[in-house]
Amino acid sequence: MSKSKKMIYYNPSSSIKVNGEDKAGVNISNSGTTGYYNMDDNERIAYDYAGEQFALNLPNLNVFSADTQKALNNQVQSYINQGIDDINQIYEPMLNNLQNDIASRFGNLDNSIFMDNLSQIENSRAQAVSDFSQDVQTYRQDLINNELANRYDYLNYLNSYRQQIYSNILNALNSSQNLSNLSNSYYSNLNGISTGGQSSTQTAADLAGIASTLAGIFAR
Repeated sequence: MSKSKKMIYYNPSSSIKVNGEDKAGVNISNSGTTGYYNMDDNERIAYDYAGEQFALNLPNLNVFSADTQKALNNQVQSYINQGIDDINQIYEPMLNNLQNDIASRFGNLDNSIFMDNLSQIENSRAQAVSDFSQDVQTYRQDLINNELANRYDYLNYLNSYRQQIYSNILNALNSSQNLSNLSNSYYSNLNGISTGGQSSTQTAADLAGIASTLAGIFAR
């Protein structure tokens, strides 16, 4: 009597270990397939922080608190003060020189030459003040736009970080699933069950691909 071939049984689940600790894995049973991903302490803290900060900042994204408004106003006032000083440094010497010149030549300031020159200087200063007022409004709007841009950049960063974690998890689970599939193929071959002709060369290539994927995941 011929002996029946002994079947080799196996557990189709698989896991990925990092420094001896389970990082990700797939568990397969009659009831279905489940996957898991274990975050280390630092990864969990960073992930939770990103989610918390995103939730806290989103409702007030376009709202300026009293402290923020005060800080912006202080910057605008400093800009105004500097602009006024710059204008005065340009036109006050011109007025003083005009007064001294007219007084030295005519003995008084009550003459048409002085009034004409004074009018020209005052017109130039008025135009400079008007131009500066427009600059102040532009400066204020630039401060607001920069503040909003920084906030949006921060939220985009937080969201991108969490999405990267999701991507890492999915890639790790996919790699674990691929390992499980290779294991299934290997033991099916041992049991004489056709697997569609997958060769050892193809299996080695699949393993190399999984290794490359994992190296990319955990190098981030």
